Amino acid sequence: MKLFFRLLSRFLITFLVIVLGVVIMFYLLAPVYQFSGPVPFSGKKLYNPYQHMNSDNWLKYNFQVQSKAWMGLTSGRDNTNTLIDSIYHQLGFDHVATSDYQKINTFKSDDRAYIPTYEHGYNIFKTHQVCIDSKKVLWTDLLFWQTLSMKQWILDLLDKDTRFVVLAHPLLRGGYTLNDMKYLTNYEGIEVLNNMRVSINHWDEALSSGQRAWIIANDDAHDVTNSNEVGRRFTLINSPSDEREKVMEALEQGNAIGVDFFRINDEPMQDKYLRSRSLPVLTNASLNSDTFFVSVNTTAANIRFIGQNGRLLYQLSDTTQASFVVPDTEPYMRTEIEFYDKSVFYLNPVIRYSGDKISTKKTATVDPSKTLYLRIGYFITALLIAYFLRRYLSKRVTK
Repeated sequence: MKLFFRLLSRFLITFLVIVLGVVIMFYLLAPVYQFSGPVPFSGKKLYNPYQHMNSDNWLKYNFQVQSKAWMGLTSGRDNTNTLIDSIYHQLGFDHVATSDYQKINTFKSDDRAYIPTYEHGYNIFKTHQVCIDSKKVLWTDLLFWQTLSMKQWILDLLDKDTRFVVLAHPLLRGGYTLNDMKYLTNYEGIEVLNNMRVSINHWDEALSSGQRAWIIANDDAHDVTNSNEVGRRFTLINSPSDEREKVMEALEQGNAIGVDFFRINDEPMQDKYLRSRSLPVLTNASLNSDTFFVSVNTTAANIRFIGQNGRLLYQLSDTTQASFVVPDTEPYMRTEIEFYDKSVFYLNPVIRYSGDKISTKKTATVDPSKTLYLRIGYFITALLIAYFLRRYLSKRVTK
């Protein structure tokens, strides 16, 4: 029996040493970046993400829901793939992409609508990313604290194998700070609307810094039998087909809206099924010269036009349509449509640009010199720790 416990303790110690070694290795590998800082959008041209919109082509999508994975160790252990598919179908969704932690769910992978998606991140501060249309899982992460450079490094690594990288629930546990949004780049979307957090300020901070970041809205449901968690926040994508490539093209163009569907606490699921299938429709979002026009098929309580730094530019109430001239001084302008049931449509922004196409001008590049100095510092620190540890052990032996 003593032999068994001795072997078990050795195994556990070896395992912990390996895990600690991997954690430390990732910190040692993380480079230092040089950030340009905010570079607001500018130019005489205006990009309208809805220029190819067809009001008959709205598709209802969710890219965040967890199923049973990793032998049930992660949250979502009671959600089977068939249960998720059934409930979201009854809620009127055209597609739900299950985003298991560190695992691409292959359920219905032969379907033309299938988009390989997963949630990256296992750090304690929930600095996570939703990886949409991903080739493979990235296992690199920084378990404890993450500096701005470390967060950028992860985004750069994800970009190599993921087509559409989304910052997940930025407000949750301070995973991404407002200051981070001024500098981070090389990602495509922000999960502005999440069942647990709404990160509007983070979105405006990113847009104001000149980051082209399209809105994504997700339930992030961990219990799909709970009506409070499903069908609450989702993305409407304007695509002529649910075929993967068409949907991804629409997402990349920004031809989508985030929906905050008003939640009735503990609403019976059957009632929610019915209510979810009678959404208002965005019928127009067009740009004529510098005037943006929007219309819906249901009277809105308020239509708001929002500019740089989240500033309210204009609001019109009790109407089905509104228009506003994008001021020359505004780098971007986005629209919110609030309905009488308190549900809200969040439109992607009209953005200023010059040249042939819209682009993000701010940069984040590895600083070789600072990275080298940091690693020299790590090496010296390791030598000092080893030296003092050796001295301590030597004194213990001589006593």
